[in-house]
Amino acid sequence: MAGTWIEVDLDSLVGNYQEVIKHLRPGSRCMAVVKSDAYGLGAIEVAHSLQRAGCDAFAVTRIEEGLILREHGIEGLILVLGPTLKEEWPMAIAAKLQLTMTELAWIAELNETGSKLELQLDQPIQVHLKVETGMGRTGFRFSELEELSMALSKSNHIQVVGVYTHFARAAQRDKRFTLEQYERFKSFSARLEELGIHPTWKHVCNSAAFLGYPEWHHDFVRIGTLLIGHYPGPGFSGKLTLRDPWLAKSRIVHLRKVPNGTYVGYQSIYRTKKATQLAVIPVGYADGFGVAPHFVPQGWIDFFKIIIKNFVALFGISLGQERVELQGRTVQVAGKIGMQLTVIDVGMQECSLGDDVRIPLRRTVANPRILRKYRQDGQILSERFLEEGISLEHKEYSFLRE
Repeated sequence: MAGTWIEVDLDSLVGNYQEVIKHLRPGSRCMAVVKSDAYGLGAIEVAHSLQRAGCDAFAVTRIEEGLILREHGIEGLILVLGPTLKEEWPMAIAAKLQLTMTELAWIAELNETGSKLELQLDQPIQVHLKVETGMGRTGFRFSELEELSMALSKSNHIQVVGVYTHFARAAQRDKRFTLEQYERFKSFSARLEELGIHPTWKHVCNSAAFLGYPEWHHDFVRIGTLLIGHYPGPGFSGKLTLRDPWLAKSRIVHLRKVPNGTYVGYQSIYRTKKATQLAVIPVGYADGFGVAPHFVPQGWIDFFKIIIKNFVALFGISLGQERVELQGRTVQVAGKIGMQLTVIDVGMQECSLGDDVRIPLRRTVANPRILRKYRQDGQILSERFLEEGISLEHKEYSFLRE
């Protein structure tokens, strides 16, 4: 019996997908982004649920993520969004993953890889061209178009099936930068066509742009955040009817009554103010509990909040302390969160060893060693630790062994 686990409601996930496709422009399709193990939910189970619901296009960041999906029966289009390594290409080609091209040198090198595998290929290597329009990360620039065209004209094993870009500020209210990015993308795409390169698909929208710029849906929208029940920013709340498929729980493994004035945890920063009960749950920062990403302040109000929070911490006052839910009531974490154990102050509420406690655990930082339980139609269908993964050394991509 697991002391801490995560329940993933597949019905909620599929419901979110259906909400997205209801708002698609005619001719556009949803490309489900299941990178980073579907944001911690579990890419295998998530992709299967979406595939059963009609989704036929998926996106990941790394080749290994795409290979795992193929190994578990995910069909259709799988696009690898991130930069890839040359030594990984043969496995990607064998699994018919579509690769993102962002460097001129890669074109000739990928074509050479295709030439070596020519007898085994039943179709050209399908790629998407990533356009750098303002994200400042990866992609071709307009000034590289002529060289890109020349390289592609010499690459008989490569087929350009897509062109896309990624927006940096689509979730922000000021639209000027996003509009500039889109104009750059249009100019790049138009020149690409003039040079004789005709991608099958164009796609620019992430979750924020999907909601904020419906006229830009093109052939695909790349949706991740919305599928897991989150809006990409507070300004989008209420635009769709979303359900949260994620619920993290732990169990009380130790319970004790203590008198007023009892110190708790490292550095004794917490002291009980009255007689109470302290419960221990087997979860901590090693599991991702209490761990938050570093956010850059979005204005002066955010900045002063950070300053005040750190200032009062000098006096043992913790603002924004994590809270958990026990039997429908919110209770406070007592003191510092430990590596794998956390103390909660449950007051004199009646509770027992083994009682469930709901914990606020971020999806993307949740430890893969935490058990995931997959629920559908009110029943637990399966259980899995994400860290079990798949050994890529044992894949049977036949022509790689010849």
